Amino acid sequence: MNLTKKALSQALKELMASIPFEKITINDVTQTAGVSRNTFYYHFSDINELLEWTFDNEIVKGLESYEDLDTWKNGLLSVLNYTEENRKFCLNTFHSINRDRLEIFLYNITYHMLVSIMDQSYDEKILSKQLKMEIADFYGRAIVAQVTHWLTTRLEEPKDILIERIEGVTKGTIELIIKNH
Repeated sequence: MNLTKKALSQALKELMASIPFEKITINDVTQTAGVSRNTFYYHFSDINELLEWTFDNEIVKGLESYEDLDTWKNGLLSVLNYTEENRKFCLNTFHSINRDRLEIFLYNITYHMLVSIMDQSYDEKILSKQLKMEIADFYGRAIVAQVTHWLTTRLEEPKDILIERIEGVTKGTIELIIKNH
């Protein structure tokens, strides 16, 4: 991982712990990171791209190994742990104009994990590709709603209970769809 990008990312996270995202400037980020504006623009076109890079590199890169039936709960736990450890950063993103970015980011993670799990668990004869995509879309959005609710309610519910509820509802519904198909 590029050390300069990592330093800029860390600077953004530090700033977002106390300043709303909309009020953070590139100058703030570069001063905190100890680099020039030109260095920032060499790596990123704007602050939104830096935010997206931060999420991609701190969460997504580590989730590839959690895309099967046996390990997906560990992947979800990894996302929840990141959210908990970086609560101010995630909340600031959620409450900013970038709320959509956070929700899209979480949706893409959950959608991809759900499709991968169903691809490995059910062949096309049991669940068509279209049906898998519809299930992943529906439950991807539902999981995002659960995670954002968890984030905004001060992480009050224990992570393991949240994960078990998501697993129970998702697995139960998929099995019901297969039974009725």
